[in-house]
Amino acid sequence: MSKSVIDKIDYTVYCVNEFARSNSLSYRDAFDYLDKYHAIDFITDFYVENSQQPMSLMLQDMAECCRSRGGTLV
Repeated sequence: MSKSVIDKIDYTVYCVNEFARSNSLSYRDAFDYLDKYHAIDFITDFYVENSQQPMSLMLQDMAECCRSRGGTLV
């Protein structure tokens, strides 16, 4: 795997972990929720842009991404 792919995977794992922590979820539950409402796609599709912003903004963006697709967790 190329370094860019590994970086994208690492960042996605980091985002899911932070989302889980901030919402008192297990990693698995957080991943399933983010995947169901397409926030995983949002993280990876816009990796370059997303990785440049503070995690607090990224958490808000992930929550908004999920809400806009019917998620009600946050």
